[in-house]
Amino acid sequence: MSKSFKETLNLLKDSNLEDFSKYTFRGIEKESLRVSGTTISESDHPESLGSTLTNQFITTDFSEALLELITNKQNSIDASLGQLEDVLSYVYLNCDEIIWPSSVPCAIENENQIRIAEYGSTNSGRLKNLYRKGLSERYGSMMQCVSGIHYNFSLADEFFLHLGAETHSLKEYKNESYLSLVRNFRRNAWLLLYLFGASPIVPKTFISGRENFLEELNNEDFYLEYATCLRMSELGYMSNAQDNLYIAYNNLEEYVENLLFALKKKYPKYEEIGTERNGEYIQINDSIIQIENEYYSSIRPKRIVGSGERPINVLREKGIEYVEVRCLDNDPFDPLSLSSETSYFLEAYLMTCLADENRIATKEEIIEIQTNWQNVVKNGRNPDLKILVKGTEIPIKKAAQSILERIHTYVTSISDQATDLKINLNKTLELQQRKIDHPDLTPSGKILKTLKENNFNWTEFNLEIFKEHKKYFAQLNKDLTYLKNEAEASVKKFNELEKEKEIPFADFLKNYLNALN
Repeated sequence: MSKSFKETLNLLKDSNLEDFSKYTFRGIEKESLRVSGTTISESDHPESLGSTLTNQFITTDFSEALLELITNKQNSIDASLGQLEDVLSYVYLNCDEIIWPSSVPCAIENENQIRIAEYGSTNSGRLKNLYRKGLSERYGSMMQCVSGIHYNFSLADEFFLHLGAETHSLKEYKNESYLSLVRNFRRNAWLLLYLFGASPIVPKTFISGRENFLEELNNEDFYLEYATCLRMSELGYMSNAQDNLYIAYNNLEEYVENLLFALKKKYPKYEEIGTERNGEYIQINDSIIQIENEYYSSIRPKRIVGSGERPINVLREKGIEYVEVRCLDNDPFDPLSLSSETSYFLEAYLMTCLADENRIATKEEIIEIQTNWQNVVKNGRNPDLKILVKGTEIPIKKAAQSILERIHTYVTSISDQATDLKINLNKTLELQQRKIDHPDLTPSGKILKTLKENNFNWTEFNLEIFKEHKKYFAQLNKDLTYLKNEAEASVKKFNELEKEKEIPFADFLKNYLNALN
């Protein structure tokens, strides 16, 4: 039988586990668009940043201009943000273009300006490029220029062993615990959009030729008065093909089966596109999703995989290793795009979700989650907005307050001996409380306020912010030798891989598709 929230908090206390900072790990992936003048860069990935295929810290996401910066797994928030600062500093020193501060891109007049990322001629490099070609065919390139933060979070095995894994195998207990965390996270993830969403505006070029629900803000931009995170609306990271999947995360077997269905089930629109054109591959397959990463979700259970391995097979065989939070916008008001306060709140929220009651999710609940999500994305700062909680409409402020109080209960249960942790958690709870009381203090509220007060458009706002960020990184005096060494080593490694003899790509692709268990 599932323990109540209170019972789990008592168990954490009795087991000396309530100071979670001793047991947690995190890694950050941050995307940033390279901009030349006022539009997307069409240049190659800078050589000084190393090889996008083999550099462990700096790669690209969808487009050649969309940098992805990666930190190692770290045992403290400070260490993680410190390394993110290192990597960003290195990029600022070695890239003479604008690093776009926000999640919604600059104005891009023509999708042809968006170069799909290239990773060389090895089979693994070609597969990465083909996946992105498929995304472009399916959703258009514009949507893929949106950027954000992915926050990877895990707990040490020691934590699970002390908490109660002795009654199960460690693997099973971790799977069950992480999936309960995921379900609880999704139930209230709309709060993260409200508190941290920073994309209430899009340039008109972003939705050119697309149906939309936006209003005109100025000659160049559209917006919604109460929007929080348009990046997470159907204008951004959304897929009609995935709308009816209703993935519940109730157990790992079910999750894997649901993903397998999406990987194998042909989707008529993608069948029409086909997998080849003029003798060239244009997508990996014509299924609902090409690969596991194409499934869009606010949070995903994950495991690190080796080159060529299918994530779904490794996840099923070895179990969940961490969760990946995927719903954070780049915060333009912070040079790192992610503040310490946001990180502490996110981890307090994740730990509260882990400690909370382990309840299965139903299809009705998933529909409720999706409804709340879209309402907060478009209308989150509207004080009259209602949130659905088990079918009942509740004013957003009251619903947000209820979640904050639950997190506060968790924080209160932490021993006073964990002084630094409690100080940081209480500080962020006070900050988030102010945002609930005053929607204008949220990043989306501050962005709109800044634009209106200064009579800025989206481009002018971001260029001003970029200048501030550039100043911030210019005054840092950091030893970044390890990043220079990694960039140089990655180029050497890439050149060696390019020389290796491999099987034909058609055979490689066939093997890859047939590797699904």
